[in-house]
Amino acid sequence: MTGKLAKEIRQTKPFSSAAEEAILNLHRTASVMGQLFSETLKPYGLTEVQYNALRILRGAGKVGLSCQEIADRMLTHDPDITRLIDRLATRSLVERSRSEEDRRVVVTRISSAGLKMLSSIDEAARTLPQQALGHLGEKKLRALIDLLEEARKA
Repeated sequence: MTGKLAKEIRQTKPFSSAAEEAILNLHRTASVMGQLFSETLKPYGLTEVQYNALRILRGAGKVGLSCQEIADRMLTHDPDITRLIDRLATRSLVERSRSEEDRRVVVTRISSAGLKMLSSIDEAARTLPQQALGHLGEKKLRALIDLLEEARKA
């Protein structure tokens, strides 16, 4: 039986397994959802990764975080957090300073401009998930969450 994904990507041969079809569905869905979010962020000149870093720093508050701590909390892996933070600092969305405890560590904090930008994005960021997935209903969303969490255990 050919699923909807095969039709979407115009694949004529069957998938080698249900696991392969599931993985490709995850990638396709992540791409679609990412595109929706990218369109939301476009007017602000932010990427999803930059937005994620700003949200992490907002959550950290005045304490701030080191690059490694930011990397550990990111939703997606970014191989060069330092360069990501550099780009945000260039736009004055974050501030950096040396740690008082260990001068080798640079601590990054969200700036007032970064807080203001996130504040202007918050409403759209809150409504987008409901617009994108609300049609599934609470029961299916809970099942999806459970399945995704179970899949990550592998």
